[in-house]
Amino acid sequence: MSYAAFQDRAAAHASANERAEFIRLTYGHLGGAILACAGLCYVLVQTVGESMMRFAYGSPLNWLLMLGAFMAVGWIAEKWAASGGSQGKQYLGLGLYVVAEALLLTPMLYVAAYFIDPNVIPTAGVLTLIVFGGLTASVFLTKKDFSFMGRALMLGGFAAMGLIVVSLIFGFTLGSLFSAAMVALAAGYILYYTSNVLHHYPVGAHVAASLALFSAVALLFWYVLRLVIAFRE
Repeated sequence: MSYAAFQDRAAAHASANERAEFIRLTYGHLGGAILACAGLCYVLVQTVGESMMRFAYGSPLNWLLMLGAFMAVGWIAEKWAASGGSQGKQYLGLGLYVVAEALLLTPMLYVAAYFIDPNVIPTAGVLTLIVFGGLTASVFLTKKDFSFMGRALMLGGFAAMGLIVVSLIFGFTLGSLFSAAMVALAAGYILYYTSNVLHHYPVGAHVAASLALFSAVALLFWYVLRLVIAFRE
């Protein structure tokens, strides 16, 4: 994600008050995005959850279409949030990503709630928050810069997407080991984005920073939920 459009100083070089305000805004927006996504997911599961579940799991092609659409929309949303233009455009990007994430999560949430055990959803949510909180605290306490992980995380993301596409095309299941590896990848993204908040994001880029963190938290929740479902089954 590029921050060239922002003219503000990096948070690491800003004053203590500016840095504190940037961090407060970033995590406030992250919390709002999580709550908005949770609320939207609840509404979608209750209203169109069954239809979305039948479409998503009706054929591998349908799931590929949903993933492709999510990636395209996510790319647009990230560009808007990081544009450095009007705040309206930045918030539109964040809102668009939240909606796209909720739509992607809804089929699995419906399956979890109505075919497995509705308790697996809050369990996965609590585990996600514990992992996220621990990783965030470790970065803030150590002040370590994890930006060196960027290339490895990008390659890991491409490899994971390739495996997902191949599994859908050839009809094999990616099991718990893959989910555990994706939890590790999501944890890496959380470390990476959190250290960027401390060291690299400009102080005016709180919307872009919150979107990046939200994407990592959503990825972590997705695969923690898959693991909890697997253990429950």
